[in-house]
Amino acid sequence: MKLKKIKTDVHPTTAYLLLGEGCVMNCSFCPQSRTSSGGASRLGRVTWPSFTREDLKEGLKEAEGNNIKRVCLQGVREGDKQESLLRTIKEIKNNSSLPLCISAWIKKPQEAEELFAAGADRLSIALDVVNPEAYKDIKGGSFKERLQLLLNCARRWPGKISTHIIIGMGETEEEAVAIFDRLIKENVTIALFAFTPIKGTPLGGSSPPKIEKYRRMQAALYLLKNKVISYAAMNFKKGVLMGYGVPISDLRDYLKGGSAFLTSGCPDCNRPFYNESPGSVLYNYPRPLTLEEEEAAIDCVLAGLEEGGKEVAGYLAFNS
Repeated sequence: MKLKKIKTDVHPTTAYLLLGEGCVMNCSFCPQSRTSSGGASRLGRVTWPSFTREDLKEGLKEAEGNNIKRVCLQGVREGDKQESLLRTIKEIKNNSSLPLCISAWIKKPQEAEELFAAGADRLSIALDVVNPEAYKDIKGGSFKERLQLLLNCARRWPGKISTHIIIGMGETEEEAVAIFDRLIKENVTIALFAFTPIKGTPLGGSSPPKIEKYRRMQAALYLLKNKVISYAAMNFKKGVLMGYGVPISDLRDYLKGGSAFLTSGCPDCNRPFYNESPGSVLYNYPRPLTLEEEEAAIDCVLAGLEEGGKEVAGYLAFNS
């Protein structure tokens, strides 16, 4: 967008915008939450420099000529109204032809309808935490109610609803995969994140998930989404994924190319280094993997698996 000179190993393919500072919600992992002292300029591992609305208009003009394919606007919940968010959506659409995804804490489908009417092309309703008890402790409120809102919107606006799921928030692998399967069947796009501890938040002293667990979840999401496997055929022991319902000898072939380990979510979203520092192990690759990276990622998936699953007959052929 040519608003700031920075050095980066990988350029974003989406223009990421954050509207507002200080959220009325109190998610324990988020520096924007009302009790966080993590700094209002942060969201995830990323810092978000401030710009005026005039800067935004100029930046949007530059973006379309600089390999930006989408705009993603994250709006914090500042109160009971969303006038500022609606105004910003209209400004973006008046100054750009790029598709626009909104990530916002809505309470009811009527608010989603307002966002779509203002010009949003997609809406992300974040679950973040998939274990119901952990959800109540970390985000507050009811997981069941939040999930139902997500499903209601997915049925009302087919193919236009996304969600965020953070691995490392107290869930078992079985709970995460069960939610993947349910949401995929409802045509909800899933953006997978690794928990990132941020200083100043209640969970700032916690640890991110082990890379082996995250790779297993990436593979499960990719294979379910592409109808390579079925959830019914997968095998779990004490909540840990032990088999994908297909022979281990076939899994390496299904995961070749590394697509399972790329950033997931809306089309053209690569979120460079949102969960990790440059030079460290990448949870989500924002660019194609090298052969060495691909083999290491697949090895993580295969480590500790048992042959097959509940029944090999439950598996679906690749791209069937």
